[in-house]
Amino acid sequence: MASERTVAVVPAAGRGERMGGATNKAFLPLGDRPLLAHALGVLETCPLVDEIVVAVGEGEEDACRREVLEPFELRKVTGVIRGGASRQESVRLALRYVGTGAGLVVIHDGARPLLPHELLVRTIEAGRRSGAAVVGLPVKDTVKRVGADGHVAETLDRRRLWQIQTPQVFWRDLIQMAHARAAERGVIATDDAALVELLRHPVLVLEGLEENIKVTTPFDLLTARAILASREKARA
Repeated sequence: MASERTVAVVPAAGRGERMGGATNKAFLPLGDRPLLAHALGVLETCPLVDEIVVAVGEGEEDACRREVLEPFELRKVTGVIRGGASRQESVRLALRYVGTGAGLVVIHDGARPLLPHELLVRTIEAGRRSGAAVVGLPVKDTVKRVGADGHVAETLDRRRLWQIQTPQVFWRDLIQMAHARAAERGVIATDDAALVELLRHPVLVLEGLEENIKVTTPFDLLTARAILASREKARA
């Protein structure tokens, strides 16, 4: 790697339609702070992360600084940029902002507020060694592929199926190449690892934790509040 610096990229430009409102879900309260402040806080306190770039919705840059960065003293955030219309575009724009000033990139969803510190460290260490490491959970339920007619087309073998989370950690030049190639070819993916896979670089999967949930629906927010309350009770 050209540099030993590790930069975290946090896409947080989602409109949160499934939350039932027009507000960016990253600014919704969880305990005493917004969701995004929780996600950034884990990265802020990790000694393996040198700086953070956040991608928010158009016109939300000042609100992010005012409501998230300044009140909670998130000093590792060196860039708050305007994200794109999709998560993939937001990450690509953030990677362009990072440029060549890092050797390793940690990509973590702004809507995953409860990332455990030890999981972050384990993934960064694995990504530094392998070039591409992600976390996920083995699928517990039976998974079926359903056709357009609403009938089951295939029952998949869940023993080899995983639900992938973030953080996802990559060598900086590798993930920038993956996003550039995807943009050239018009490839759309739901996570960054899928773009790296297209380059035929192996992606290591580490077992994550159920508490590292992504807040997408009101039920997810209730779950996150319960997890946070449980953590606070355990510390008391």
